[in-house]
Amino acid sequence: MATTWWPGRSHLGRASRGVLLTAAGPGMREVMHELAVPTFRSYAQAWGYEVHAVDLASDGVGTDPDAQRVKWAKLSLVREALRDHALVVWLDADVLLLRQDEDVAALLHPRAFQGLVLEHVPAEDRVNPNTGVWVLRSCPTSLAFLQAVQAAGRQPGPWADQGAVLTALGWRRGDSSYRGARPGMPTAFSKRTTWLPARWNSPFLGPRQPEDCFSSTPESYVGRSHDPDPCALHFMGLTPAGRLRAMSTHAHRTAPLPV
Repeated sequence: MATTWWPGRSHLGRASRGVLLTAAGPGMREVMHELAVPTFRSYAQAWGYEVHAVDLASDGVGTDPDAQRVKWAKLSLVREALRDHALVVWLDADVLLLRQDEDVAALLHPRAFQGLVLEHVPAEDRVNPNTGVWVLRSCPTSLAFLQAVQAAGRQPGPWADQGAVLTALGWRRGDSSYRGARPGMPTAFSKRTTWLPARWNSPFLGPRQPEDCFSSTPESYVGRSHDPDPCALHFMGLTPAGRLRAMSTHAHRTAPLPV
């Protein structure tokens, strides 16, 4: 496992306040390094973050064992980063940061240990946290939550890690594909979670062909909650080739930080 690291200094010269963390296996490595990471570095420079991009040894497709291992690796990478950084912002390798006018850390409630965006999918009658963008403070509650996620174990179906996060938050899973997922009874962890605005994990709703989809149909993206001017645009549910094509059309749209 190799890590590409960029030290963080903002345009004002502040020392690093945290880290933007991402990872990908061979199938997504080009997407991560060529398209996603340049937008992370631009954002990091504006707000004083470091950027860590981790090259994983393998990846997989859909729900095969290698794909599940890659998804589960997110948890150990986040836990390790929390040892060295006051704030960790996990970004999936299929996310682009398109705006620099807002520091995501400023959106966390003072008593919250983490921030996530709720995903609304009318076609599947579900509402759930999406861990493609995941903000955590380094504190005992974050470590306790990650332990609860680890204890829940890899979940079956398409969400090995995200399903475990739902379990630790007391979410109702719905069926085996998470259709009908919705909040359960509030827990100590959910009460200290900030639900970030949709602009911080907005799904790509542009054209997608059936052959580019591996976990959902193009029709399932109709009516999803999104932001027309997102800070973080997430190209979820696409094959690596589909992501490469779609992300290439948006990767150079990063808006500069206002002077």
